Amino acid sequence: MIHQKKSNQEMYGEQKDIMSNNKQFLGAYPILPVVNVIDATRFYVDLLGFEVEVLWKEPPYGVVTRGQACIEFGEGRKQFAGSGVCSILVSNVDAVYAEYLAKEIEFIGDIADRDYGSRDFRIKDNNGNILIFTSPLINQKELLSKGNKIGGSE
Repeated sequence: MIHQKKSNQEMYGEQKDIMSNNKQFLGAYPILPVVNVIDATRFYVDLLGFEVEVLWKEPPYGVVTRGQACIEFGEGRKQFAGSGVCSILVSNVDAVYAEYLAKEIEFIGDIADRDYGSRDFRIKDNNGNILIFTSPLINQKELLSKGNKIGGSE
């Protein structure tokens, strides 16, 4: 029996149909590098209102949640602590901002409407990782269509 080599389209056609189904994607969560998991957990629980899902001793690793937001962190890459960035979608960014203003948290700039269609503010966690709390603006699609984006039609 002689086998003919199939084209990429033939080989991956079925798989592409499966992969193009956006329902396959259930969410994403960051794994932030930290120096000390216990200290990071205290920060997220005491200052940001998260709850502990799990803490591991070995390897040192933690998971915290608030609502549907889930953040993981570990000491495995502690030399990179402070290099992480996490965007957290919230239903009312102004309420979260007001909650955090009363706490000893390092803010990076002010809360504002952004030309990319979100209202957001940024803070640093106790390891220097940046957390962006964001809510989409009602006119987000309009702002994005007028925005300074790369590609697409002019």
